Amino acid sequence: MKKITILLLHMQYGGIEKQTISFANELSKKYNVEIISVYSMKKKPAYEVNSKINIKYLIDDEPNRREFKEAVKGKNPLKIIKQGLKAIKILYLKNALMIKEVKKLDSDFVLSTRIEYANMLSKYAPKEVITMTQEHLHDDSKKYIKKVKRSFRNLDYLIVLGPGSKENYSKWLKENKKIKIIEIPNMLEEVPKESSLLNGKKIIAVGRLHPVKDFETLIYVFDKVVKKIKDATLTIVGGGEEYEKLKSLTIELGIQEKVKITGMVSKNQVREYLLNSDIYVMTSITECFPMVLLEAAACGLPLVSFDVPVGPKAIIKENENGYLIKNRNQDEMAQKIVELLNNKKELSEFGEKSKEESFHYIPSEIMKRWDAIFEK
Repeated sequence: MKKITILLLHMQYGGIEKQTISFANELSKKYNVEIISVYSMKKKPAYEVNSKINIKYLIDDEPNRREFKEAVKGKNPLKIIKQGLKAIKILYLKNALMIKEVKKLDSDFVLSTRIEYANMLSKYAPKEVITMTQEHLHDDSKKYIKKVKRSFRNLDYLIVLGPGSKENYSKWLKENKKIKIIEIPNMLEEVPKESSLLNGKKIIAVGRLHPVKDFETLIYVFDKVVKKIKDATLTIVGGGEEYEKLKSLTIELGIQEKVKITGMVSKNQVREYLLNSDIYVMTSITECFPMVLLEAAACGLPLVSFDVPVGPKAIIKENENGYLIKNRNQDEMAQKIVELLNNKKELSEFGEKSKEESFHYIPSEIMKRWDAIFEK
């Protein structure tokens, strides 16, 4: 049985962590899987891990940003020094211990989930181990591209999540004759049996309330929509730092009775909200591979998103299951939402196509692509 090692920062809540653990669970049905996690955080994994998977933690503790900020805020020199030295020690150990593990790898394959681990694999992995990295970020800055070229120089495989990412990395790594760039999207854990009835005027978006998700723009777009469709509603599912700011904006625009911001909810509640909505709208400034679009598609929702450089275009088929809108064009987005909500036939057809497309991302389909690499 082939052995596959996965390098992770931690196994607590996070998009990369959730996807990687789901992937590891699928791998463990056929392969010997090991996860090397830098931090244990003195907690059990946030997501269920198959008992056959061997987990190795390198450090119990982690740098505590909150304690350091409090020490700085309180202007306590001793506490600042103490927390600072602790952070330096942990950050040093974090790299030193992972390098030590990489040097003694005995796996058939090793998969990095962060660019710094990819760099370690390029430098220190035994030659007989097949090295891979999976990139979950979109960043086209000169600094990042330079880092990519340096970190991936000796790797065997780069796994990208969509066609836009593949195009970018192929361009950046055109002088690297060793690395193979392969597109394998993240997997959708399941497609619910039910689908939305699409019988209302309910718009939904899901995500952490962070500037990069740009829910502020979504609220402005909705303000344009509700002027034309009086019974339209907007639900933003999620919590985060912009909660009060967004609530205040709805009051300022006079649409607070039409907009619901839920705060943090459970996974099951997210699905219920999706199943009781009519259109999913995404206004993010940047994305890599937005799983929430897939989850909305799996619930049979038409999709509308700004056409940011990568991400949504891998999932939305123009005029088939949704619309890609010229980036940041609020008027065009509002117009397309209004058209969809007023056209029940198109709404239904788009919803059916979304559901159909989502089956391409179930574990059995995605694992075929991974097996093509592991079974060579």
